[in-house]
Amino acid sequence: MLAHLSVKSSGRVTPAQKASLNFTDVDEADHCETPFRAYRDVEPFLFALAKALKKTKATLRVYDPYYCEGSMVAHLNALGFESVYNRNEDFYERVAANTTPEFDVLVTNPPYSGEHFKRILSFCRACGKPWLLLLPNFVCRKQYYQPSIGPSARPLFLIPDASKPYRYWAPGRQGFDVRAKGTTPFETFWYVEFAGVLDPVEQRAWWLKKYKAHSTCDIPALDDALPQQQRLQKRPNPKVRRALKASSSKATRPTTTTTTTTGIYFDPEKAAKRKKEKAALAHR
Repeated sequence: MLAHLSVKSSGRVTPAQKASLNFTDVDEADHCETPFRAYRDVEPFLFALAKALKKTKATLRVYDPYYCEGSMVAHLNALGFESVYNRNEDFYERVAANTTPEFDVLVTNPPYSGEHFKRILSFCRACGKPWLLLLPNFVCRKQYYQPSIGPSARPLFLIPDASKPYRYWAPGRQGFDVRAKGTTPFETFWYVEFAGVLDPVEQRAWWLKKYKAHSTCDIPALDDALPQQQRLQKRPNPKVRRALKASSSKATRPTTTTTTTTGIYFDPEKAAKRKKEKAALAHR
């Protein structure tokens, strides 16, 4: 079960130059390749899904709808996953035509620009299959996050060591000549949703027992990762603030109310503090 930890991907699978793409709606900053280490970190969960679906790693159908340079196929092949679909095609055209390929699990690091996060989350909910998305830490704090994934989704957060963040490869990025450069634009981690195929609480316990000692990642408990519905209050705009101030000076109740957004998020500091408090209580 720990065999994947000794597997190393060939450095040759990540190209130095950017190839032409078969779709036009592309932001240059989105063109980044995911490192092999990120896929190695989630191999245990892909392995567990294969077992639960009565498949082997070789026959588990993995779908990555966003094409960059295709190195993710070689990375997953190195880990034993041989049925991986990641092609130079327009994902959204396939969705519109209802011609997306059959798959068992979706694994991707989506583009960061525009509405890509919201669109892929909505697609994941609609397909009803397990998904592993490598996203910035702020995505789960967005107002659209929970409505997009649905009320029944309970994703685990697989979080790499903050001192060793994932670095993404940018082949042919403008400003760096034609050489690929490593970049870490945001703090990112895996959002892992089993969609009813596996129980997230049991999978976390399994991972902690079998893999934690050999991994630089951590998985907070669901109650730490999703601490209730936190209400994040937006600061009113200047016009509203002036109206509130005027109303306050007259000692009257303001008729204008502030707006709030609701989001679920993981707070590492609060989670660490809560963990220490639980440990202290357990030793009393």
